[in-house]
Amino acid sequence: MTKIPLLIGTLITVLMIVSLTVPLYASDAITAGGTNLAAAEMGGRIVAFSSQAVDENGKVMPEWQVTNLIDGKHVLGNYTPADSYGWSSQHPPSEENPEWVVIAFANDQTRLLRRIVIDPTTDDPPFIGRWVRDVELQVSTTTPEGPYKTVGRFLVVNKPIEQHFDFLPVEARYVRLVITSNHGSDKCVEMGEVEIYEAIVGDSALDDVIVRLENLLQELKQLRDFKLYQQEQKTLEEVTTKPAPPAEESEGQPKQ
Repeated sequence: MTKIPLLIGTLITVLMIVSLTVPLYASDAITAGGTNLAAAEMGGRIVAFSSQAVDENGKVMPEWQVTNLIDGKHVLGNYTPADSYGWSSQHPPSEENPEWVVIAFANDQTRLLRRIVIDPTTDDPPFIGRWVRDVELQVSTTTPEGPYKTVGRFLVVNKPIEQHFDFLPVEARYVRLVITSNHGSDKCVEMGEVEIYEAIVGDSALDDVIVRLENLLQELKQLRDFKLYQQEQKTLEEVTTKPAPPAEESEGQPKQ
């Protein structure tokens, strides 16, 4: 318990010393902008996907359709939008057969990207294991069919929180999210919202310091959330694991 706070303090101290010694003519800082380029209201759209939930008659279920990923409607606590539960695939994901979604920006523009935000929260509770877990982020500057290159692989914790993932600035006209696992369900994978933010270039060393500290704090928050998730899983396993039955005593052997 004492090592993590010490490590955090050391990291922040070192980062501040290094950052503050950067000369004023240092390279421009690059951070994430404040506009969600993937949002439908900003012209973002889903241009391709692997599957979406259908009912017993084969009809798409609007409350679980793939466009819900960019409609800006979040499941919050006990509140669920009447027409948007999140996105649900029709099949469970795997390394061999992943589920995936391709997102384009307004007018098919190419943008310089910096951050993706994933909210795994849907109308289903997290304990049934359907929420997204492992995601590979890929980008293309040509067509929705690619070719694509991978810019990051991220672990989404099984908690109802928005999770930020930064990566080196990269140009993209199309973004593909390849999902290879959920948190244990053999039915489908679900995800609430996806947000994508472009890279913004600053003009001073002070901007660079701020960006580095903000990124460090975000990484520490993700580490905290992941540690809490691991602790919850360990506690759950301890509570649900049945003790082993006592070994039967051999006939004629006295009790010890």
